[in-house]
Formats: sequence, C-alpha cells, structure tokens
Amino acid sequence: MSTDVWWEKNPVITRFNPRQKNLKRIIAMLDEVKSWGSGAIEIFAPYRGYGEYSGLDVLDYYSVDPAFGTMDDFLELVKAAHKKNMAIIAFMNMGYSSIHHPAFVKACQDKGQGIESTETHYFVWSDTDKKVMDRSLVPYFMNDAGDGHWQYSDVARSYYWVKWRGTGNNVDLPQFNFGDPIWQDECSKVIKYWMETGIDGMIIDAVNWYTNCNWEINRRTMTDIVLSYGNKFLQPEGAGGFNDDPVSWIKQGGYNCVQDYGMAIWWNDHDEVRKALKNGDPSGIEKSLASYRDKVVAAGGVTYLGPDWGKPLSNQQRILEVATLATVGEMFHQEALMLELDWPEDNKNQLKRILCMLRENPAFNSGASRIKLDTNDDRKYYAFIRESADKTQKILVVLNFQDSIEQIQVSSKGRHKLVDVFTNELSEFAENISLTLRPYGYKFFVD
Repeated sequence: MSTDVWWEKNPVITRFNPRQKNLKRIIAMLDEVKSWGSGAIEIFAPYRGYGEYSGLDVLDYYSVDPAFGTMDDFLELVKAAHKKNMAIIAFMNMGYSSIHHPAFVKACQDKGQGIESTETHYFVWSDTDKKVMDRSLVPYFMNDAGDGHWQYSDVARSYYWVKWRGTGNNVDLPQFNFGDPIWQDECSKVIKYWMETGIDGMIIDAVNWYTNCNWEINRRTMTDIVLSYGNKFLQPEGAGGFNDDPVSWIKQGGYNCVQDYGMAIWWNDHDEVRKALKNGDPSGIEKSLASYRDKVVAAGGVTYLGPDWGKPLSNQQRILEVATLATVGEMFHQEALMLELDWPEDNKNQLKRILCMLRENPAFNSGASRIKLDTNDDRKYYAFIRESADKTQKILVVLNFQDSIEQIQVSSKGRHKLVDVFTNELSEFAENISLTLRPYGYKFFVD
C-alpha cells in the first residue's frame, strides 16, 4: 500500500475470520471484496488461538493455526492485497492468553515451585484474592474495575488476575502484566513480528482493560512501534466506549482511529441509527456525531462503525442504515457475511453501489467535513453536505427515515445544479431543494 493516509481515501474495511474462510480462500476472494468498495481487509486474530472469542485467546503469537493456513499463506495474502491496492489490518489481542498457553502452563508450574522465570513475569499474581490494583487511570486503563476477579491456581499455589471468562463464561483467561518490563519486551516483540509481515496497521483488542498499562507503556510497547513502520492504521478496540474521551486515545495513546461509540455501542442497546429507523426520528444522529466523531476528526483522527447484523431490520431499513453510516463521515466496517447475503440482487446491488461510491468521491473521505442542512421536518428526514478536505467537491445527502413516500424540502439558499451521483441526472433548483424519496429512501448529489 501507498504511505498515504489510505484509511481516509478508501474508508471501507471488510473483516474476515480465517476460521470461517481460510487464508487461501480469502486470497481468492480479493476481487470480489474490492467490488464491494472495500479498500482494506481486517484479519481477525491471525495468530494461533485456542478457541475462545473466535481464537483471541492466544496459544502462540508466532504461528498461524494449521486449520486455516500457514505464515506463508498470510504473507501471500498481504502481497496479493497490495497488488490490488488494498490494505491488510490485523486484529490483535495483547491482553490475555489461553489457559493452555505454554507460557501460562510453565508460569503456574514455576510459581508453584517458587521459581522466578520469564514466564512468571508475563502474568499478574497475588497471594490473596483481596488485592486491589491501581485505578487512578480509570476509565482509560481500568485494571480491576468491572467484573474481573482473582482466580486460584492449585498448580501455582497463587491467584492470577482474570478479566475475561470466554464465550461460555466458564474459563478463567489469565491477563498479561503490562506493568512488568519482561512482558512489555515480549509484547513489543510480538508487535514487531507482525508488522514485519508488511501489514498496514492493527486493531488492538480491548486496550483499556490491559492490566497495569498506562499511556506511556501503551505507546512504548504498541503504538509507537506500529507507527515506526510508517503511516499505519491504529485503532484501540473498546476505547471510547466507557465514558472515556475518545480524543485522548488519539492525542495521548497514539492511535489514529476509534470506533464511534457515540453512535452505537455493540455490547448494549445504544444505536442512534437503528433507533431512528425504528421510531422514524433521525434528529439524534447529528448530535451524536457532533459530540464524538467530529471531536475525533478535529483532533486528527477518524472514527469507524458498521451495521450490527445481530439486530434485525428489513432489507430497506438495512440499506438506509448502510447509506447513513457510510456517508456521515465514518470509516465503514463490514463483516464478510455482507458478501453472501441471501437477498434479492437489486438489494445487494444497492449496498455495493453505496460502498463503491465512497471510494470514488473525495467528499466521502472519512476525514471530510459535514454540514447539516435544515429540512421541512428534521424529525423525519436528515440532510447534510459532505465537503472534501481540499474544498474541490461537495455532495448533498438526503435521507428519508419514513416508511412512506415523502416530499422533502432542503433549506439551501441560492441557485443549485445538482448531479445525481448514481445516474448523472442533472436537476436545477432556484432556491430550496425539493425531492421525492421512496420509503427509507436516499439521494446523493454532487453540488
């Protein structure tokens, strides 16, 4: 990939879990993925994991699970994607391991025998289950806040710290100790190892729960290393979702993207676009964007978001959801399942057309500005202008959140010549803009 800020110019990321599509299959799908407007592929947990959270619980950071490929396959994927001007991002968990990780097994044995070893330094120990860790950086680095706990190991004859308990809530996954220089060195080594594969960035899982971490350790062991490889994408998954100021992750953490938890939080019911689709009132969307996304962009970062496919919507509602998230100024994050929707071809083509539009128009770059426009009823419709950073392109977006055909007036002083982005049809307006939109309809015009 070019060293340009590709995540602004190609703002669609498609996530693959190689346990569902092996690396060879992903390579074979690159052209199809690109036809959906995607400029980047995210590979979820590319290292060898045991199986909790789709393999986030690491067994070996330095190998690929034989079930979905080899390191040579991964390197081939990076090379093939770059030939097609597509980026590769690795989704990495650096916070905890599997209970079967050889380092944890050895650490427990050594701890039980009173031996201080490299492995015992990787994890967090206590002689009791009453120890309280430093919480001075909450809500940024949360240590023992929330539902973490000390778990006793008969082998170690000691307690180790646990935050996550697996998908069945029945396995106590040991947290790595970011306060220990020996684990810090190992973490840095892992980050360097994967950056040397030629990837274009990382999403680092649940950084705000990394035990005994702080801003300085975060930068020295992770973000500064990634950025030393050039203009690389970096996002701290989960950060910004716990009433922590997302701008701090850009300014202090060294990241250049955060998920837009102002718009939606996947682990609870907060979802501004889905709420608008359900009650027909989109007026909360602009407020959410202004209080979160716009602050991040002003600080030099971008935000990213995609539809939650676990929450049911009709096809037309889903298309409007995609149209909204894709145009308001987010990087658009989609699951690979979007490529395999059991939908009518017309519906799928609408989705593809919207996403391809983002790559083709600089006004839809993820860092471009957004100016809200008044409509005849902002509790039913949402209209705004996106303008490219170099001021060379403006695109008008009009969205109808009603389950009915609507006549929409958009307040815009002066004469306008609008060209439909999809049809190239020219429309001229002397003063305010008047449009007819179908149920859950949308229109995009170059102004």
